Amino acid sequence: MGRMPRCQALSAFTTKQWGTKLSTLKQRTKLFSIAGTFIAASAMVTAIAPSAQAATPTDEQIRIALQHHADGTQTPADVAVIKSVPALAASVPDPTAPEEITTTEAVINANGQAVSPANGAPMTPEQLAEVMPPSTATPSDPSTEVTTPAETEVAPQGSAVAPGITGGTWKVTHITHTHRAYSHTVIFKYHTYASFNYGGGKVRGWRDRSDDITNTSVDVEIAPKRIVNTKSYTPASSATSQMKREIKLCVFKYGCYAILHPWAKVQVFGTGKTKIAGSGV
Repeated sequence: MGRMPRCQALSAFTTKQWGTKLSTLKQRTKLFSIAGTFIAASAMVTAIAPSAQAATPTDEQIRIALQHHADGTQTPADVAVIKSVPALAASVPDPTAPEEITTTEAVINANGQAVSPANGAPMTPEQLAEVMPPSTATPSDPSTEVTTPAETEVAPQGSAVAPGITGGTWKVTHITHTHRAYSHTVIFKYHTYASFNYGGGKVRGWRDRSDDITNTSVDVEIAPKRIVNTKSYTPASSATSQMKREIKLCVFKYGCYAILHPWAKVQVFGTGKTKIAGSGV
């Protein structure tokens, strides 16, 4: 047979094979499109990833924020860094948190019974446990006590002596300072306890004085000696007991990041009334 003319060969190719070639080209184009979309998406993820990682502070940023917190120069940016790390937000004290102080008291009447100073009603064992120092409390060491001069301040108007409670009575006062973190969790509680005897308008003397630290949620380093441990001379119309500690707050990896000096003071009067003061910073 003779050779097919060129125009007929092209015509035959177009008729029989072009559809197949066109289909193949379309499939390749689709694959290239999908691949391009995947590459573009991958590039987008890669571009976003650094920003997402940047939202997590670096160790150096955390170290600086904790240092600023420790020396009192923290900025809103430092606070934001601390709050962005849940473990730090739950362990670093919030200096803007309002003071949280509670006081519970009990009177020991002439019969040796613990009664409420508000109404003279007998206290339950559970109520008394909220007032008396636990076995973990550290009693005052007489060798480190400082006795300050006698006070002359008289009790405020009125009397805290409930019906049925007469003079020559022992009273126990328990003060609690609660320290909270930026996430509002409790970091620790500082407790002070003081027992005094009153009657005849005079504070007759001190008995037990102690302090304790409980509910610790972080590594707390407590200085072995109190910074302040004073009681004023008795008998007097009023008397004051004060204790103060140095506490370091530490966290794994970053070390100690805060030094606090919680203290509590109770002024007692010959009527049995009490007046408290203190701070957690």
